[in-house]
Amino acid sequence: MMSYPAIPHFVKAMGHRVVSYILNVTEAEGRLILMQKLGLSRIQRDTLNQYIELCRQLRVSAVDQGESEQSFFYRLPHVMQNGRHVFNVWRAQQGGELATRITTADPLTSAFCQLAGELYPLFLIKAGQRPHLFYRGAGYLTAAIEQFPISKLVQKRMAADPALSRLFTTTGKEPQQTCGDYKDATGHRGMVSLASLPVSILVNSYDLMRIRGVVSADRFVTTVQEMLDMARSLADGEVAHIPMFVGFRNAALTNLAELDTKWGSVRRYTPGIAEYVLQAAGLMAKRRNNGFMLESGYAFAINFGDFLEDDDWPEEVLDAEGEQQTTELNIILCMALCYLGQHKAFVAPEWVWRIDPFSLDNRRQDFSTVAETSDPVAIGDEDLVDIERWSMLVDDTDSSGIRLAMSRLYAAAKKPVTQDALMDVIIALRNIFAASEDIVPIKAALTHIVEQETDLAMIDQLAEDWRALLTGEFDDDPETIREKVYQCVQLCLTCLRHFYVHAPMLMTRPDRLSYLCEHDVTQSKVNP
Repeated sequence: MMSYPAIPHFVKAMGHRVVSYILNVTEAEGRLILMQKLGLSRIQRDTLNQYIELCRQLRVSAVDQGESEQSFFYRLPHVMQNGRHVFNVWRAQQGGELATRITTADPLTSAFCQLAGELYPLFLIKAGQRPHLFYRGAGYLTAAIEQFPISKLVQKRMAADPALSRLFTTTGKEPQQTCGDYKDATGHRGMVSLASLPVSILVNSYDLMRIRGVVSADRFVTTVQEMLDMARSLADGEVAHIPMFVGFRNAALTNLAELDTKWGSVRRYTPGIAEYVLQAAGLMAKRRNNGFMLESGYAFAINFGDFLEDDDWPEEVLDAEGEQQTTELNIILCMALCYLGQHKAFVAPEWVWRIDPFSLDNRRQDFSTVAETSDPVAIGDEDLVDIERWSMLVDDTDSSGIRLAMSRLYAAAKKPVTQDALMDVIIALRNIFAASEDIVPIKAALTHIVEQETDLAMIDQLAEDWRALLTGEFDDDPETIREKVYQCVQLCLTCLRHFYVHAPMLMTRPDRLSYLCEHDVTQSKVNP
Protein backbone atom coordinates (compact mmCIF):
# COMPACT_ATOMS: atom_id res chain seq x y z
CA MET A 1 0.00 0.00 0.00
CA MET A 2 1.23 3.46 -0.95
CA SER A 3 1.46 6.58 1.23
CA TYR A 4 -1.06 9.37 0.93
CA PRO A 5 -0.80 12.56 -1.11
CA ALA A 6 -1.56 15.74 0.79
CA ILE A 7 -5.33 16.33 0.62
CA PRO A 8 -6.26 20.04 0.79
CA HIS A 9 -9.11 21.04 3.05
CA PHE A 10 -11.24 22.33 0.16
CA VAL A 11 -10.97 18.92 -1.53
CA LYS A 12 -12.06 17.19 1.68
CA ALA A 13 -14.99 19.62 1.88
CA MET A 14 -16.17 18.39 -1.52
CA GLY A 15 -17.17 15.19 0.22
CA HIS A 16 -16.42 11.51 0.32
CA ARG A 17 -19.00 10.34 -2.23
CA VAL A 18 -17.15 11.62 -5.28
CA VAL A 19 -13.88 10.11 -3.99
CA SER A 20 -15.65 6.79 -3.37
CA TYR A 21 -17.00 6.82 -6.92
CA ILE A 22 -13.73 7.74 -8.61
CA LEU A 23 -11.67 5.17 -6.69
CA ASN A 24 -14.39 2.48 -6.89
CA VAL A 25 -14.60 1.95 -3.12
CA THR A 26 -17.47 2.01 -0.64
CA GLU A 27 -18.67 5.25 0.94
CA ALA A 28 -17.26 4.13 4.30
CA GLU A 29 -13.86 3.59 2.65
CA GLY A 30 -14.16 6.98 0.95
CA ARG A 31 -14.55 8.65 4.34
CA LEU A 32 -11.47 6.84 5.65
CA ILE A 33 -9.48 7.89 2.58
CA LEU A 34 -10.28 11.56 3.20
CA MET A 35 -9.13 11.06 6.80
CA GLN A 36 -6.01 9.31 5.46
CA LYS A 37 -6.78 6.19 7.45
CA LEU A 38 -7.04 3.64 4.65
CA GLY A 39 -4.18 2.24 2.62
CA LEU A 40 -4.08 2.94 -1.11
CA SER A 41 -2.82 0.90 -4.03
CA ARG A 42 -0.50 2.58 -6.51
CA ILE A 43 -3.25 3.15 -9.08
CA GLN A 44 -5.60 4.50 -6.39
CA ARG A 45 -2.89 6.89 -5.20
CA ASP A 46 -2.22 8.08 -8.75
CA THR A 47 -5.91 8.65 -9.42
CA LEU A 48 -6.39 10.51 -6.14
CA ASN A 49 -3.41 12.68 -7.05
CA GLN A 50 -4.97 13.46 -10.43
CA TYR A 51 -8.26 14.41 -8.77
CA ILE A 52 -6.54 16.71 -6.27
CA GLU A 53 -4.40 18.33 -8.95
CA LEU A 54 -7.40 18.90 -11.21
CA CYS A 55 -9.30 20.62 -8.40
CA ARG A 56 -6.26 22.77 -7.58
CA GLN A 57 -5.80 23.85 -11.19
CA LEU A 58 -9.46 24.74 -11.69
CA ARG A 59 -9.52 26.67 -8.43
CA VAL A 60 -6.38 28.66 -9.28
CA SER A 61 -7.70 29.36 -12.77
CA ALA A 62 -10.96 30.69 -11.34
CA VAL A 63 -9.13 33.02 -8.95
CA ASP A 64 -6.74 34.21 -11.69
CA GLN A 65 -9.75 35.24 -13.78
CA GLY A 66 -11.25 37.25 -10.94
CA GLU A 67 -13.93 34.70 -10.04
CA SER A 68 -14.77 33.40 -6.60
CA GLU A 69 -12.94 30.31 -5.38
CA GLN A 70 -16.22 28.39 -5.39
CA SER A 71 -16.77 29.07 -9.10
CA PHE A 72 -14.38 26.26 -10.00
CA PHE A 73 -17.30 23.90 -9.37
CA TYR A 74 -18.81 25.20 -12.60
CA ARG A 75 -15.65 24.25 -14.48
CA LEU A 76 -15.71 20.59 -13.43
CA PRO A 77 -18.41 19.51 -15.94
CA HIS A 78 -16.18 20.57 -18.82
CA VAL A 79 -13.36 18.12 -18.03
CA MET A 80 -13.93 15.42 -20.63
CA GLN A 81 -11.87 12.62 -22.19
CA ASN A 82 -13.07 10.96 -25.39
CA GLY A 83 -16.70 11.92 -24.86
CA ARG A 84 -16.79 10.84 -21.19
CA HIS A 85 -16.43 12.85 -18.05
CA VAL A 86 -13.04 12.33 -16.42
CA PHE A 87 -14.68 11.00 -13.22
CA ASN A 88 -16.12 8.09 -15.23
CA VAL A 89 -12.78 7.55 -16.97
CA TRP A 90 -11.00 7.32 -13.62
CA ARG A 91 -13.63 4.96 -12.23
CA ALA A 92 -13.24 2.65 -15.22
CA GLN A 93 -9.46 2.64 -14.65
CA GLN A 94 -10.13 1.38 -11.13
CA GLY A 95 -12.18 -1.52 -12.50
CA GLY A 96 -15.49 0.11 -11.61
CA GLU A 97 -18.65 -0.21 -13.66
CA LEU A 98 -20.85 2.67 -14.73
CA ALA A 99 -24.61 2.65 -14.32
CA THR A 100 -26.31 -0.38 -15.80
CA ARG A 101 -27.92 0.33 -19.16
CA ILE A 102 -31.70 0.14 -19.05
CA THR A 103 -33.05 -2.55 -21.38
CA THR A 104 -36.04 -0.96 -23.08
CA ALA A 105 -37.56 -0.60 -26.51
CA ASP A 106 -38.39 3.03 -25.76
CA PRO A 107 -35.74 5.16 -27.53
CA LEU A 108 -36.18 8.24 -25.30
CA THR A 109 -35.94 6.29 -22.05
CA SER A 110 -32.84 4.49 -23.34
CA ALA A 111 -31.05 7.71 -24.30
CA PHE A 112 -32.16 9.60 -21.20
CA CYS A 113 -30.98 6.90 -18.82
CA GLN A 114 -27.65 6.69 -20.63
CA LEU A 115 -27.22 10.44 -20.12
CA ALA A 116 -28.13 10.02 -16.43
CA GLY A 117 -25.39 7.42 -15.99
CA GLU A 118 -22.81 9.74 -17.54
CA LEU A 119 -23.84 12.68 -15.35
CA TYR A 120 -24.22 10.80 -12.07
CA PRO A 121 -20.77 11.55 -10.55
CA LEU A 122 -21.29 15.32 -10.96
CA PHE A 123 -24.10 15.11 -8.40
CA LEU A 124 -21.75 13.57 -5.86
CA ILE A 125 -19.72 16.75 -5.39
CA LYS A 126 -20.67 18.46 -2.16
CA ALA A 127 -20.77 22.08 -3.28
CA GLY A 128 -21.31 24.02 -0.06
CA GLN A 129 -23.70 23.25 2.79
CA ARG A 130 -26.76 23.08 0.53
CA PRO A 131 -25.75 21.21 -2.62
CA HIS A 132 -29.39 20.61 -3.58
CA LEU A 133 -29.57 24.35 -4.32
CA PHE A 134 -26.26 24.38 -6.19
CA TYR A 135 -27.42 21.74 -8.70
CA ARG A 136 -30.31 24.05 -9.59
CA GLY A 137 -27.96 26.97 -10.26
CA ALA A 138 -27.83 28.42 -13.73
CA GLY A 139 -25.32 26.76 -15.99
CA TYR A 140 -24.01 23.84 -13.91
CA LEU A 141 -25.94 20.90 -15.34
CA THR A 142 -26.78 22.65 -18.59
CA ALA A 143 -23.05 22.97 -19.28
CA ALA A 144 -22.47 19.39 -18.23
CA ILE A 145 -25.20 17.99 -20.46
CA GLU A 146 -23.90 19.84 -23.51
CA GLN A 147 -20.56 18.02 -23.23
CA PHE A 148 -22.06 14.59 -23.90
CA PRO A 149 -22.81 13.44 -27.45
CA ILE A 150 -25.88 11.56 -26.17
CA SER A 151 -27.49 14.87 -25.12
CA LYS A 152 -28.30 15.81 -28.72
CA LEU A 153 -30.08 12.50 -29.16
CA VAL A 154 -32.07 13.07 -25.94
CA GLN A 155 -33.23 16.48 -27.17
CA LYS A 156 -34.13 15.11 -30.60
CA ARG A 157 -36.18 12.30 -29.09
CA MET A 158 -37.92 14.62 -26.60
CA ALA A 159 -38.97 16.88 -29.47
CA ALA A 160 -40.42 13.84 -31.27
CA ASP A 161 -42.02 12.26 -28.19
CA PRO A 162 -45.85 12.18 -28.56
CA ALA A 163 -46.35 13.34 -24.96
CA LEU A 164 -43.45 15.67 -24.12
CA SER A 165 -43.56 17.45 -27.48
CA ARG A 166 -46.94 18.91 -26.47
CA LEU A 167 -45.17 21.04 -23.87
CA PHE A 168 -43.15 22.91 -26.48
CA THR A 169 -45.53 25.46 -27.95
CA THR A 170 -42.69 27.54 -29.42
CA THR A 171 -40.07 26.09 -31.75
CA GLY A 172 -36.65 27.67 -32.28
CA LYS A 173 -33.26 26.89 -33.71
CA GLU A 174 -31.60 26.42 -30.31
CA PRO A 175 -32.72 23.94 -27.61
CA GLN A 176 -33.60 26.75 -25.18
CA GLN A 177 -35.75 28.39 -27.86
CA THR A 178 -37.97 25.32 -28.21
CA CYS A 179 -40.06 25.88 -25.13
CA GLY A 180 -43.44 26.35 -23.50
CA ASP A 181 -45.08 27.62 -20.31
CA TYR A 182 -46.99 25.53 -17.78
CA LYS A 183 -49.00 26.10 -14.61
CA ASP A 184 -50.03 23.81 -11.76
CA ALA A 185 -53.14 23.97 -9.57
CA THR A 186 -51.39 26.02 -6.86
CA GLY A 187 -50.79 28.81 -9.36
CA HIS A 188 -47.09 28.07 -9.68
CA ARG A 189 -45.86 28.85 -13.19
CA GLY A 190 -42.77 27.70 -15.00
CA MET A 191 -41.19 27.23 -18.39
CA VAL A 192 -39.79 24.08 -19.95
CA SER A 193 -37.50 23.84 -22.95
CA LEU A 194 -35.45 21.18 -24.70
CA ALA A 195 -32.48 22.55 -22.73
CA SER A 196 -34.11 22.80 -19.29
CA LEU A 197 -36.32 19.70 -19.18
CA PRO A 198 -33.42 17.21 -18.95
CA VAL A 199 -31.96 19.34 -16.15
CA SER A 200 -35.18 19.44 -14.12
CA ILE A 201 -35.81 15.70 -14.52
CA LEU A 202 -32.24 14.85 -13.50
CA VAL A 203 -32.15 17.25 -10.52
CA ASN A 204 -35.52 16.09 -9.18
CA SER A 205 -34.54 12.46 -9.70
CA TYR A 206 -31.41 12.99 -7.63
CA ASP A 207 -33.47 14.69 -4.90
CA LEU A 208 -35.88 11.76 -4.90
CA MET A 209 -33.11 9.18 -4.71
CA ARG A 210 -31.32 10.98 -1.87
CA ILE A 211 -34.49 11.46 0.18
CA ARG A 212 -35.34 7.77 -0.15
CA GLY A 213 -31.88 6.98 1.16
CA VAL A 214 -30.36 4.42 -1.23
CA VAL A 215 -27.66 6.15 -3.31
CA SER A 216 -26.02 4.49 -6.31
CA ALA A 217 -25.61 5.02 -10.05
CA ASP A 218 -28.08 2.24 -10.82
CA ARG A 219 -30.65 3.62 -8.38
CA PHE A 220 -30.23 7.08 -9.92
CA VAL A 221 -30.91 5.75 -13.41
CA THR A 222 -34.07 3.87 -12.33
CA THR A 223 -35.29 6.98 -10.50
CA VAL A 224 -34.72 9.04 -13.66
CA GLN A 225 -36.85 6.52 -15.53
CA GLU A 226 -39.58 6.93 -12.89
CA MET A 227 -39.46 10.73 -13.18
CA LEU A 228 -39.48 10.62 -17.00
CA ASP A 229 -42.59 8.41 -16.96
CA MET A 230 -44.22 10.91 -14.59
CA ALA A 231 -43.38 13.81 -16.90
CA ARG A 232 -44.94 12.01 -19.84
CA SER A 233 -48.14 11.29 -17.90
CA LEU A 234 -48.47 14.94 -16.93
CA ALA A 235 -47.80 16.08 -20.50
CA ASP A 236 -50.57 13.69 -21.60
CA GLY A 237 -52.97 15.64 -19.36
CA GLU A 238 -53.21 12.93 -16.71
CA VAL A 239 -53.18 13.31 -12.94
CA ALA A 240 -49.93 11.97 -11.50
CA HIS A 241 -49.30 11.17 -7.85
CA ILE A 242 -45.95 12.83 -7.35
CA PRO A 243 -43.77 11.76 -4.40
CA MET A 244 -44.42 13.73 -1.22
CA PHE A 245 -42.32 13.47 1.95
CA VAL A 246 -43.39 14.78 5.35
CA GLY A 247 -40.97 14.96 8.27
CA PHE A 248 -42.31 14.42 11.81
CA ARG A 249 -40.76 15.19 15.17
CA ASN A 250 -41.28 13.81 18.70
CA ALA A 251 -41.22 10.13 17.70
CA ALA A 252 -38.69 7.77 16.16
CA LEU A 253 -38.48 4.22 14.87
CA THR A 254 -36.28 2.30 17.30
CA ASN A 255 -35.67 -1.20 15.92
CA LEU A 256 -37.37 -0.60 12.57
CA ALA A 257 -35.87 0.89 9.42
CA GLU A 258 -39.19 1.24 7.62
CA LEU A 259 -42.87 0.80 8.40
CA ASP A 260 -45.70 0.44 5.87
CA THR A 261 -48.88 2.20 6.94
CA LYS A 262 -52.21 3.22 5.46
CA TRP A 263 -50.71 6.63 4.77
CA GLY A 264 -47.52 5.46 3.05
CA SER A 265 -44.02 4.34 3.98
CA VAL A 266 -42.57 5.62 7.26
CA ARG A 267 -38.75 5.66 7.39
CA ARG A 268 -36.26 6.49 10.07
CA TYR A 269 -33.66 9.16 9.43
CA THR A 270 -30.43 7.54 8.32
CA PRO A 271 -27.34 9.79 8.36
CA GLY A 272 -27.51 10.12 4.56
CA ILE A 273 -31.20 11.06 4.56
CA ALA A 274 -30.74 13.50 7.44
CA GLU A 275 -27.81 15.20 5.72
CA TYR A 276 -29.79 15.87 2.56
CA VAL A 277 -33.26 16.54 3.95
CA LEU A 278 -32.72 18.48 7.17
CA GLN A 279 -30.07 20.81 5.71
CA ALA A 280 -28.98 21.86 9.20
CA ALA A 281 -26.08 20.21 11.01
CA GLY A 282 -27.68 20.74 14.43
CA LEU A 283 -30.75 18.69 13.48
CA MET A 284 -28.96 15.72 11.94
CA ALA A 285 -27.92 14.05 15.19
CA LYS A 286 -31.21 14.92 16.93
CA ARG A 287 -33.47 13.37 14.31
CA ARG A 288 -31.86 9.95 14.54
CA ASN A 289 -33.71 9.48 17.84
CA ASN A 290 -36.43 12.09 17.51
CA GLY A 291 -38.06 12.05 14.11
CA PHE A 292 -39.23 10.03 11.15
CA MET A 293 -40.27 10.64 7.56
CA LEU A 294 -43.42 9.66 5.65
CA GLU A 295 -43.44 9.06 1.89
CA SER A 296 -46.84 9.21 0.21
CA GLY A 297 -48.36 10.59 -2.99
CA TYR A 298 -49.79 13.99 -3.90
CA ALA A 299 -52.27 14.42 -6.77
CA PHE A 300 -50.67 16.77 -9.29
CA ALA A 301 -51.47 18.05 -12.78
CA ILE A 302 -50.35 20.82 -15.10
CA ASN A 303 -51.97 22.98 -17.76
CA PHE A 304 -50.05 24.24 -20.77
CA GLY A 305 -50.49 25.35 -24.36
CA ASP A 306 -54.06 26.36 -25.24
CA PHE A 307 -55.18 25.33 -21.74
CA LEU A 308 -52.55 27.35 -19.85
CA GLU A 309 -55.09 29.75 -18.32
CA ASP A 310 -57.72 27.07 -17.74
CA ASP A 311 -58.47 26.70 -14.01
CA ASP A 312 -60.84 23.76 -14.37
CA TRP A 313 -58.70 21.25 -12.43
CA PRO A 314 -59.68 17.64 -11.62
CA GLU A 315 -61.33 17.34 -8.22
CA GLU A 316 -58.59 15.00 -7.04
CA VAL A 317 -55.98 17.72 -7.68
CA LEU A 318 -58.05 20.45 -5.98
CA ASP A 319 -58.45 18.19 -2.93
CA ALA A 320 -54.74 17.30 -2.71
CA GLU A 321 -53.80 19.96 -0.16
CA GLY A 322 -56.76 19.03 2.03
CA GLU A 323 -55.90 15.35 1.75
CA GLN A 324 -52.36 16.10 2.87
CA GLN A 325 -53.59 18.03 5.91
CA THR A 326 -56.09 15.27 6.74
CA THR A 327 -53.32 12.66 6.60
CA GLU A 328 -51.10 14.75 8.86
CA LEU A 329 -53.91 15.25 11.40
CA ASN A 330 -54.78 11.53 11.26
CA ILE A 331 -51.17 10.61 12.04
CA ILE A 332 -51.08 13.12 14.91
CA LEU A 333 -54.34 11.72 16.29
CA CYS A 334 -53.34 8.08 15.76
CA MET A 335 -50.09 8.56 17.68
CA ALA A 336 -51.77 10.58 20.41
CA LEU A 337 -54.43 7.89 20.97
CA CYS A 338 -51.99 5.00 20.69
CA TYR A 339 -49.62 6.46 23.29
CA LEU A 340 -52.23 8.30 25.40
CA GLY A 341 -50.89 9.17 28.84
CA GLN A 342 -47.30 8.24 28.04
CA HIS A 343 -46.14 11.50 26.46
CA LYS A 344 -47.13 15.15 26.67
CA ALA A 345 -45.90 16.22 23.26
CA PHE A 346 -47.77 15.64 20.01
CA VAL A 347 -46.01 13.74 17.26
CA ALA A 348 -46.27 16.44 14.61
CA PRO A 349 -45.12 17.40 11.09
CA GLU A 350 -42.29 19.93 10.68
CA TRP A 351 -41.56 19.97 6.92
CA VAL A 352 -42.93 18.77 3.58
CA TRP A 353 -41.12 18.18 0.27
CA ARG A 354 -43.02 17.47 -2.95
CA ILE A 355 -41.10 16.44 -6.07
CA ASP A 356 -42.41 16.93 -9.60
CA PRO A 357 -40.47 16.51 -12.87
CA PHE A 358 -40.62 20.13 -14.05
CA SER A 359 -39.86 22.50 -11.20
CA LEU A 360 -36.33 23.69 -10.49
CA ASP A 361 -37.49 25.46 -7.34
CA ASN A 362 -36.72 23.86 -4.01
CA ARG A 363 -40.23 22.70 -3.07
CA ARG A 364 -39.33 21.89 0.53
CA GLN A 365 -41.42 23.87 3.05
CA ASP A 366 -41.09 24.12 6.83
CA PHE A 367 -44.14 24.13 9.14
CA SER A 368 -44.94 26.04 12.26
CA THR A 369 -45.15 23.10 14.61
CA VAL A 370 -45.08 21.95 18.23
CA ALA A 371 -42.07 22.24 20.48
CA GLU A 372 -39.49 19.47 20.39
CA THR A 373 -39.62 17.10 23.34
CA SER A 374 -36.70 15.52 25.15
CA ASP A 375 -38.78 12.37 25.65
CA PRO A 376 -39.96 11.27 22.17
CA VAL A 377 -42.22 8.34 21.45
CA ALA A 378 -40.14 5.23 20.72
CA ILE A 379 -41.91 3.17 18.04
CA GLY A 380 -40.81 -0.47 18.06
CA ASP A 381 -41.93 -3.86 16.75
CA GLU A 382 -44.13 -4.34 19.77
CA ASP A 383 -46.22 -1.29 18.85
CA LEU A 384 -47.08 -2.27 15.29
CA VAL A 385 -50.38 -4.00 16.09
CA ASP A 386 -51.65 -1.04 18.13
CA ILE A 387 -50.55 1.50 15.51
CA GLU A 388 -52.23 -0.46 12.73
CA ARG A 389 -55.41 -0.76 14.79
CA TRP A 390 -55.55 2.94 15.57
CA SER A 391 -54.68 3.97 12.03
CA MET A 392 -57.61 1.90 10.74
CA LEU A 393 -59.97 3.30 13.37
CA VAL A 394 -58.98 6.89 12.67
CA ASP A 395 -59.02 6.54 8.87
CA ASP A 396 -62.14 4.39 8.52
CA THR A 397 -64.39 6.24 10.96
CA ASP A 398 -66.53 9.14 9.79
CA SER A 399 -65.26 11.75 12.23
CA SER A 400 -66.38 14.83 10.32
CA GLY A 401 -68.37 16.02 13.34
CA ILE A 402 -65.29 16.29 15.56
CA ARG A 403 -62.51 17.26 13.10
CA LEU A 404 -62.56 20.81 14.46
CA ALA A 405 -61.52 19.41 17.83
CA MET A 406 -58.37 17.79 16.48
CA SER A 407 -57.25 20.86 14.55
CA ARG A 408 -57.84 23.05 17.64
CA LEU A 409 -55.89 20.67 19.89
CA TYR A 410 -52.97 20.73 17.44
CA ALA A 411 -53.12 24.54 17.24
CA ALA A 412 -53.05 24.75 21.05
CA ALA A 413 -50.04 22.42 21.24
CA LYS A 414 -48.02 24.86 19.11
CA LYS A 415 -48.44 27.71 21.64
CA PRO A 416 -49.49 26.11 24.95
CA VAL A 417 -48.74 29.12 27.21
CA THR A 418 -51.08 31.55 25.44
CA GLN A 419 -54.70 32.53 25.99
CA ASP A 420 -55.38 31.46 22.42
CA ALA A 421 -54.31 27.93 23.33
CA LEU A 422 -56.75 27.81 26.26
CA MET A 423 -59.56 29.01 24.00
CA ASP A 424 -58.57 26.37 21.43
CA VAL A 425 -58.76 23.45 23.88
CA ILE A 426 -62.11 24.62 25.26
CA ILE A 427 -63.46 24.85 21.71
CA ALA A 428 -62.11 21.35 21.09
CA LEU A 429 -63.87 19.97 24.17
CA ARG A 430 -67.14 21.63 23.20
CA ASN A 431 -66.86 20.31 19.65
CA ILE A 432 -66.27 16.74 20.86
CA PHE A 433 -69.57 16.86 22.74
CA ALA A 434 -71.41 19.28 20.40
CA ALA A 435 -71.85 21.57 23.41
CA SER A 436 -72.77 24.69 21.48
CA GLU A 437 -74.40 26.61 24.31
CA ASP A 438 -72.80 25.69 27.64
CA ILE A 439 -69.84 23.55 28.64
CA VAL A 440 -71.15 22.56 32.11
CA PRO A 441 -73.55 19.78 30.90
CA ILE A 442 -70.48 17.92 29.66
CA LYS A 443 -69.88 16.86 33.28
CA ALA A 444 -72.85 14.48 33.14
CA ALA A 445 -71.59 12.88 29.94
CA LEU A 446 -68.08 12.51 31.35
CA THR A 447 -69.31 10.29 34.18
CA HIS A 448 -69.76 7.56 31.55
CA ILE A 449 -66.32 8.11 30.02
CA VAL A 450 -63.59 8.97 32.54
CA GLU A 451 -62.42 7.19 35.69
CA GLN A 452 -64.41 7.84 38.85
CA GLU A 453 -61.48 9.57 40.56
CA THR A 454 -61.27 12.20 37.81
CA ASP A 455 -61.91 15.68 39.17
CA LEU A 456 -64.79 16.99 37.07
CA ALA A 457 -64.51 20.39 38.74
CA MET A 458 -62.12 21.11 35.88
CA ILE A 459 -65.20 21.65 33.69
CA ASP A 460 -66.53 24.38 36.00
CA GLN A 461 -63.11 26.05 35.96
CA LEU A 462 -62.96 25.89 32.16
CA ALA A 463 -66.44 27.47 31.99
CA GLU A 464 -65.23 30.34 34.21
CA ASP A 465 -62.06 30.72 32.14
CA TRP A 466 -64.13 30.89 28.95
CA ARG A 467 -66.26 33.71 30.33
CA ALA A 468 -63.15 35.55 31.58
CA LEU A 469 -61.45 35.19 28.22
CA LEU A 470 -64.45 36.60 26.40
CA THR A 471 -64.84 39.55 28.78
CA GLY A 472 -61.12 40.35 28.95
CA GLU A 473 -60.88 39.59 32.67
CA PHE A 474 -58.63 36.53 32.33
CA ASP A 475 -55.25 37.08 33.98
CA ASP A 476 -53.65 33.66 34.62
CA ASP A 477 -49.86 33.47 34.22
CA PRO A 478 -48.34 31.46 31.34
CA GLU A 479 -47.37 28.45 33.45
CA THR A 480 -50.90 28.15 34.87
CA ILE A 481 -52.27 28.37 31.34
CA ARG A 482 -49.85 25.66 30.22
CA GLU A 483 -51.06 23.28 32.92
CA LYS A 484 -54.73 23.95 32.15
CA VAL A 485 -54.11 23.43 28.45
CA TYR A 486 -52.30 20.16 29.09
CA GLN A 487 -55.07 18.84 31.37
CA CYS A 488 -57.76 19.76 28.86
CA VAL A 489 -55.80 18.19 25.98
CA GLN A 490 -55.53 14.92 27.92
CA LEU A 491 -59.24 15.04 28.73
CA CYS A 492 -60.11 15.65 25.08
CA LEU A 493 -57.90 12.77 23.92
CA THR A 494 -59.46 10.46 26.52
CA CYS A 495 -62.91 11.37 25.20
CA LEU A 496 -61.85 10.94 21.58
CA ARG A 497 -60.42 7.52 22.39
CA HIS A 498 -63.74 6.60 24.00
CA PHE A 499 -65.69 7.72 20.92
CA TYR A 500 -63.52 5.79 18.48
CA VAL A 501 -63.66 2.58 20.51
CA HIS A 502 -67.19 2.61 21.92
CA ALA A 503 -69.32 5.08 19.99
CA PRO A 504 -67.98 5.92 16.52
CA MET A 505 -71.50 6.52 15.19
CA LEU A 506 -71.99 9.34 17.71
CA MET A 507 -69.31 11.51 16.15
CA THR A 508 -71.63 12.75 13.43
CA ARG A 509 -74.71 13.14 15.62
CA PRO A 510 -75.48 16.72 16.66
CA ASP A 511 -77.30 15.42 19.77
CA ARG A 512 -74.33 13.41 21.07
CA LEU A 513 -74.15 15.39 24.32
CA SER A 514 -77.72 14.65 25.35
CA TYR A 515 -77.35 11.03 24.28
CA LEU A 516 -74.21 10.55 26.37
CA CYS A 517 -75.82 12.19 29.40
CA GLU A 518 -78.53 9.53 29.30
CA HIS A 519 -76.63 6.45 28.09
CA ASP A 520 -73.50 4.55 29.03
CA VAL A 521 -72.25 3.68 25.54
CA THR A 522 -69.78 1.14 26.89
CA GLN A 523 -72.76 -0.97 27.95
CA SER A 524 -75.12 -0.39 25.04
CA LYS A 525 -75.10 -0.22 21.27
CA VAL A 526 -75.45 3.24 19.78
CA ASN A 527 -78.10 3.69 17.12
CA PRO A 528 -77.08 6.01 14.28
